[in-house]
Amino acid sequence: MNGAKWSLLVLTAVLLVYMAVDRWRQPQQLEKVSESIDRLNRALEDLERTNKDLAEQIARKPAFVPTPPPTVGTAPQTGATSATPVADGKERDGNPKLGVNFLIPYDRSYYHPEWQGGTLKLFYDTPRRLNPLTDNSSVSHAVYEVATDGLCDRPVTHPEQWSESLATQVIISDDYKTYTFVLRRGVKWQRPKIAKQPAFAWLDRDVELTADDFKFAIDLTLDPAVDCPSLRNYYEDIDHAEVVDPYTFRMVWKKKTFNSLSASLGLSPIPRHIYGCAADGSPIAKEKLGVTFNQHWFDELRGVAGVGAYMLDEYVPDKVLRLRRNPDYWGVPYHFDTIEWNLEVKNDDAQLIAFKNGQVHYHGLTPLKYKSEVLDHHEARFAALDQADPKAGRKGELAWERSRRMAFSYLGWNIRNPLFADKRVRKAMSHAFPKDRIISEVFFGLGLPVLTDVAPGSQYENTDLKPYAFDLERAKALLAEAGWKDSDGDGTLDKVVDGNKKDFRFTMIYGAHVAELDSMLLIYKNELRKIGVDMQLKTVEFKEMMRVYEDHDFEALVGSWQTDWDVDYFQLWHSSQAEQQGGSNHCGFINPRVDELAVKLRETFETPARIAIVKELQAIIHEEQPYTFFRSSEGILIWQNRGKAAKEQYLDGVDESLDRLNPLIKTSLRRMYWHFRP
Repeated sequence: MNGAKWSLLVLTAVLLVYMAVDRWRQPQQLEKVSESIDRLNRALEDLERTNKDLAEQIARKPAFVPTPPPTVGTAPQTGATSATPVADGKERDGNPKLGVNFLIPYDRSYYHPEWQGGTLKLFYDTPRRLNPLTDNSSVSHAVYEVATDGLCDRPVTHPEQWSESLATQVIISDDYKTYTFVLRRGVKWQRPKIAKQPAFAWLDRDVELTADDFKFAIDLTLDPAVDCPSLRNYYEDIDHAEVVDPYTFRMVWKKKTFNSLSASLGLSPIPRHIYGCAADGSPIAKEKLGVTFNQHWFDELRGVAGVGAYMLDEYVPDKVLRLRRNPDYWGVPYHFDTIEWNLEVKNDDAQLIAFKNGQVHYHGLTPLKYKSEVLDHHEARFAALDQADPKAGRKGELAWERSRRMAFSYLGWNIRNPLFADKRVRKAMSHAFPKDRIISEVFFGLGLPVLTDVAPGSQYENTDLKPYAFDLERAKALLAEAGWKDSDGDGTLDKVVDGNKKDFRFTMIYGAHVAELDSMLLIYKNELRKIGVDMQLKTVEFKEMMRVYEDHDFEALVGSWQTDWDVDYFQLWHSSQAEQQGGSNHCGFINPRVDELAVKLRETFETPARIAIVKELQAIIHEEQPYTFFRSSEGILIWQNRGKAAKEQYLDGVDESLDRLNPLIKTSLRRMYWHFRP
């Protein structure tokens, strides 16, 4: 390693001499040579970091040995299971408990320095913005997932438990109302790329993460001027957050709430030295912080600053978003030097062609492509389906595997609209939707039919609910009960609303470039037409779809939600979220009993009681049908497996990740073992 360092230093010196000799002839070379020096300096930093990682690997055994996780959704345990002994004699099994540090030690065992290298390439959508609070899209979340860390983490093998991250200790006291965290020392905030510009030279310095950055995050989240209502509802019961000392942070809640666990343990910091300042580095007045944060100059410059494994290197909307490895990262990174998202290619056909040509390393097959490429075997490099071997897809030059996701899809009815204010109408819409046929013929068996927002097979699932079976006659009868009849014989139902005759005609909004949704909604449109309902279709791009959600600007839409390990009914269903700008109760659902139960669920820790509450909530929502739930998500992960092209195009460690990671999160960006084939 020392020889490599000296070689780089000699090369740097040669470049400096060349710059001095040739300066009068080629002035523009100065900037290029300066950029080369920056790259060489980063290379030296990477070498030093690698040396440090190697030393840690030699000196340290794996922090813990994975053990079978508990059942999904179990409540915090009072005793230890599969515990990891530590020096102080306490058992640290990752299950929250009072009075002791229960965090599983940080795991470095999956990282192999010799695997480090290369650029992982994939496709993604362009985010509306990259603000850590005001953009709750999956794209922004994916960026911050690799760019910053939280106080604690959910291990990818045991996501029901908790491990160290930016906090090395947490003590919960006062009956789950007080959380005291001890922070990891020496963690540095990333220096944003703009710090190299003269106007932002005030950012070109080391800034250590402290407890103030976590209090700053809480203060902004609770500030009513900050546009983050869907996130704020998780923190509304906080009494206060306090800085005990630079490395000790405390959150005190007004009452015992189950959601305080994940809201406290999963809290991520916000860089106070950036978001607390104007563009010239001067402090922003406290009373103006909230308003300024929504349109902050750092976001306008497309900046991202975290304390995570990767830092933003380049972002051009609808073109590219590139992150490079953070040389000052406190932990161990993924095995790639850079991660590059192609934001330009949006059409599914073009994306698949690019994947086959090796332009990206992993992707996903839509159900339609799964049918043509795998089931019909139009692409010989994909292994054929083998019903006897669920891992058969790994054998192809281009590999594939089915994967479940913690998500569900639905048709959402805007209850504020007179068309859908009557639950009999919403039930009719569900009876007219041929769910089983659509999953079979449009999604080719990928996904399971669902009745609620609880995943099939979960201990929280209410199995007593009866589906709204496809039945056009029943749908038409329900519409008639609600007053919708064809009074003028034109084939479209109508009703007098506010003194005027109104036809039953509405627009269904859904995301563009999704062939399955095109096919699904054409089938649904034809079925509705048979009972006198006229549904128009409108596609919108991702950014516009987010606006439609936030502004409640729709009659009906096709949506999906990513679910969490902690079952919660407040964000989506509580009436307080219905009229909030940007709130997640975008259908305007209001039910006093659901409000009562949603709050009660947040105050209940015992698993049997939580299950009973969730089952009653499902029964009410099933009866009211604000959504027509239709499918739990399942997809096809594909990756560059082997072939004759350059070795850096092909991935190793994928099988290991698929087999070791929890099956519900194995398709997340956190693919611990993935690396390029040596």
